[in-house]
Formats: sequence, C-alpha cells, structure tokens
Amino acid sequence: MGNTEKISKNEPSATILVVDDEESLQRLLSQFLSPTYKVQTASSVDEALDLLKNNKFDLAISDINMPGKSGKEFFRICQKEYPSMHIILMTGLPQLGDAVSTVKEGAYYYLPKPIDLKFLLSLLAKAISEKEMKYESEDIGKMRNLASEYKVIRSLGTGASGVVLLVEKDKTLYAMKVLRNWNESIHKDSEKMLRFLREAETLSKIDNEHIVKIYDHNLNRPEDSPYIIMEYVKGNSLTQCLNDKKFDIRQKISIILQIAGALESVHAYGILHRDIKPENILITDEMVIKITDFGICHIPDSSLTMVDEILGSPAYMAPESFDASKKMDVRSDIFSMGILCYEMLTGVRPFDGDSVLQIMDSIKTKKPVMPSKLKRDIPPWLQDIMAKMLAKNPEERYGSAGEIIREINISLEKYGTKTSSFPTMLKRMLNKITAKNSVWE
Repeated sequence: MGNTEKISKNEPSATILVVDDEESLQRLLSQFLSPTYKVQTASSVDEALDLLKNNKFDLAISDINMPGKSGKEFFRICQKEYPSMHIILMTGLPQLGDAVSTVKEGAYYYLPKPIDLKFLLSLLAKAISEKEMKYESEDIGKMRNLASEYKVIRSLGTGASGVVLLVEKDKTLYAMKVLRNWNESIHKDSEKMLRFLREAETLSKIDNEHIVKIYDHNLNRPEDSPYIIMEYVKGNSLTQCLNDKKFDIRQKISIILQIAGALESVHAYGILHRDIKPENILITDEMVIKITDFGICHIPDSSLTMVDEILGSPAYMAPESFDASKKMDVRSDIFSMGILCYEMLTGVRPFDGDSVLQIMDSIKTKKPVMPSKLKRDIPPWLQDIMAKMLAKNPEERYGSAGEIIREINISLEKYGTKTSSFPTMLKRMLNKITAKNSVWE
C-alpha cells in the first residue's frame, strides 16, 4: 500500500514460473533470470498448477513437450484460470503451424530451443512492461468511474488481489486498493459478510503508528467495484530494503520491536494478521515501519476469518496453519514473525522448498540452521528469542507480542548487541538440555 518510487535495482521486478522436465534447463534459466526476476521452477504441468494455486506469477515459460499434460494443455488451463498471466511456449521441435496457432490463441511468444538467453531477457522485459501498462490503464480507467470524490494520480503497484492507486481527496493523498475477482458469493453468505465487515470496521478504529490505517471502503455495496481507502505510506517494502542490505544489527532490532508493537496492538482487538512477510512491512525514510495487507486485503481468496482454509503465504506460515483441525491464534502470527526475523537477520529463510508441499513439510518437520552459523553479528540472546518464536508447538512460543518486546528490551539493557556474554552463553548451554534448543539443526 506504500510508495513504490524508490525501487532497489536488485529487487526482482516480477515473478517467473519455468516449466520444463529438463533439470539442466530449469537450472540454467533460474540462474540466468534470478538477478532480475523471482524465479520458481516446475518439472511437470501438475506441479506448475500446484504452484499457481498458492503463488502469483506474472509470466510462465513452458516447454510444449512435457510428460503427462503437455505445455499446450498448460497454456489453455492458464488462459481460463489465470488470464492475466503471460505464457511463453518453448520447444526443441519448432513448427510454423504451432507457432501461428498458439500465438493466435493468446500465447505471448513461441520460443525455439536452444534458447537465446539475451533475447529471452529482452522478451521478458517487454512482456512485463506491457502487462503493467495494461493493468494500469484498465484499473485507472475503471476507477475514474468509481468513487468520484477521489482524484486518481497514478498506479502504485499491482498484485494478485488487486491494484493499488495513489488518489487525492481534499488535498490529502491516500492509497486506494481496488480488489480484483470480487467474489459476490461473500455477499450472499451473511455470516461471512458480517464477520468481514466487523473486522474491517475494527481495523479502521485502530490507531497505531505502525499499522497502515484504513479510512473507508465500499465492500458492503455489492453493486459497486470494491475498493479500500488506506493511509498512503511513502517508503519501501522490507523486501526492497533487505535486498539493499542497508541495515545494521541495531536497526534490525528496532524493526523487530516495531513489528511486535504493531502486532500487540491488533491482537488486543482479537485480530490476526495471517500474512506477516517482508512484502507486507513498509519502511519510511525515518525508519518507521508500517504493517499492511491484513486479512481484509485477501477477500478474493476468501481469506476472511475462516480457520478451515489455508491463509497467507506458505513460506511464512505456522505449522498449525496447514492443519484444518487446529485453530490459529496470536502465536501463529508470532511464528510468522519469527520466520521474517530469521530472514532479516541471516539473509535466508529458515524453511524453503521447490514446491508448496516441500515448504509445508519443511515448516512442520525440519529444523533451521542455527542463525549464528550464518551471520556472526547476531547476539546469542536474540537467537534464543527467535528459537522461542519458531517453536513447532504453539504452547512453547511466546503467548503475546508484548512478551517479545519485554524480553528484547531487557536483553538489550543487560547485554547490548555484543555477540558473546557469559550469562547468555551459560543460558544457551543450559538450553541444550531443554526442548527449546531443539528448534535449531
């Protein structure tokens, strides 16, 4: 929901899905494209479709000749299910008839193998640029007929759930999120709608400097295109800042404290965020963080307050999030915050995988590498705090974000940011005998 003017040169500008059964080509394209784009790979159409269910991609590159479902079948499924995503088809046996028919049907390009990597890079840049221009013109055009009291300035960005526009009213700037694929069935389900509106109204009343404030919405009017009016934050996402590697350990601890303070505030109102991740943390030039994109912003995915559905981004979810029989609570947000902290402090995620299923298994069963093995500037006491946040069993985590704030402040006062101190080292040695230390590999 924030300003995207200051985009890091290292920040991936789009997400690409590579679908090919040749591991060597997957590896080649992933290595070549990763400096510019966020890339994920799939070895089959079924695996690719599984990734698409839980991730947003701007473009897919698929081989035509695949085991099982073919690349053409993948292309046609995507046309129906993900019409906004560009598809580039590639083949080692190019045929003029195939090229003409697939492009006529809507494929962005028909690419012969061996691939000219330099040409592919320019092709992707053109495709992504056209996609953004199309979204911007369509959505801004739609908004000129919506909420006439707001003047549309420009687009701030697009995502799977909608487009965010910079708008002005009475000489004040706001961020307006226009939701795509609005599910009208929500309006027909009175229980869901009441629950959602209650949460929206509660969020609009929360006054915390670290939470992007919601001022207005029209979500209770099914006849209108849905939008949410929010505070405009001039700054960058935490993802962009981390890619710049611009923070020292004290600044990172300050960010952790601010995030915990924001969570403590919303949790006090009985609201869970459900999607804590770097992309949803905005940072101003004054180093003030703002949390955005609460459950309210995931209406197209039916992410209301339902506990029987998988909510959020898989790589940042708590183990219980994947189990329909278990109820999420504030400790689920704390686990997600632990993943974010680990990534911010070490530069890598604690749990990862090549597919959603692998990520789920990693979160539920695997132990992360001890952070201090990856970065030597992490104080032992901060590593201990992360360990408690990342406990697989919710009962072993902090019971509130406020507890995290208190423990960090006490540790800062006692030990500062030193990477070794006798009391803390002794505590860590004792932890080896307890279950707490079993969090790390």
